[in-house]
Amino acid sequence: MATPLTEPLITSGKREDLADLIAMVDAKDVPFVSMARKGSKPGNTYFRWQHDSLPAPKPSSTVDGTDVSAYDNYTNGSNQGDNTTTAYRVELSNYIQVFRRSVRVSPLSEDIANVAGVNSELAANVAKGIKVLKRDMEVAFCSNQDGAADNGTTGYRTKGLQTWISTTGGSTPAVPSGVRSASGQIVGTSAAASTLTESDVQGLLTTLYGNRGEIKSYDALVGTTLKRAFTNLVSTAATTTNTGTDGFQATRILNMNRDAESSTLTASLDVFNGDFGTLRLHPTSFIGSITYTSNIGAFTAQAFKGLVLDMNLVEVRYGGNVAGVRELPDAGGGAARLIEAVAGLVVHSPLALGKFDYSS
Repeated sequence: MATPLTEPLITSGKREDLADLIAMVDAKDVPFVSMARKGSKPGNTYFRWQHDSLPAPKPSSTVDGTDVSAYDNYTNGSNQGDNTTTAYRVELSNYIQVFRRSVRVSPLSEDIANVAGVNSELAANVAKGIKVLKRDMEVAFCSNQDGAADNGTTGYRTKGLQTWISTTGGSTPAVPSGVRSASGQIVGTSAAASTLTESDVQGLLTTLYGNRGEIKSYDALVGTTLKRAFTNLVSTAATTTNTGTDGFQATRILNMNRDAESSTLTASLDVFNGDFGTLRLHPTSFIGSITYTSNIGAFTAQAFKGLVLDMNLVEVRYGGNVAGVRELPDAGGGAARLIEAVAGLVVHSPLALGKFDYSS
């Protein structure tokens, strides 16, 4: 049999086969920034709003023909009839925070390089910077950071939701004692998320109903570990142990709530309907704690945390555009852009919100 003639493999002048796309795996959502109302522009770096409440019922009887001898004041709380000095109308406040990202690309990267999947390196960097800035804001708003005023070394910081929903309310700015969250609004302190029970969730909703007198629907931002704990409320696994000496293996029993004729196993809980409210669960990767070294913050994700929010009672006040882009001077190093947002968190009432504060 004749040996076929073959041409030698060409080794010069070949073009690289590089697909005209770039895969972006990281596509985490920012549920709070996406759902929060956009409030009015802050009038100052330190902005305020008012919180009001009603007095407790007073089922007293009135003797016929008696003159009025005691008066109530439902503003400043000097209620002679109730013998209390509780202030019903109080001020709440917070600081703004400046969120900033800056990008620069070299002249050759922008004008000469032909990168697959990218028409303009500068535009690609700006688009990515805007998305990252939104994540910076999501982390700050959902964090445990307290507020801070700019002192020349530390920049302004807006008080985060985890601090608003606490029994102390943070210290800067201080939250009046009568408006701070009650302990029943906070579930799971110093415990693992795996200990979550239906009674815990019902208790939180019951406390919120006691504060508000309304059955409401809430949006719950939950870390991945806490989301799994909610799902475990509807699918329980019990292990029976054998205390004998016959060496038999333990039997694992799985109880699931599903249609016996269905071929699909659904193991997820997305909505919790309780006696005094509903929780719509939104998984998030951006709930956790922030620690500062000088003015540089470091975020630590805590997948076992969760926030129970009425989105009608929280808002973000932006100082202009959500993410403004400005051109910076090019001194020869390449085109540069500043991406910046000024924003502050408003919590109308900490009494209307809840928190899952597990430690692991």
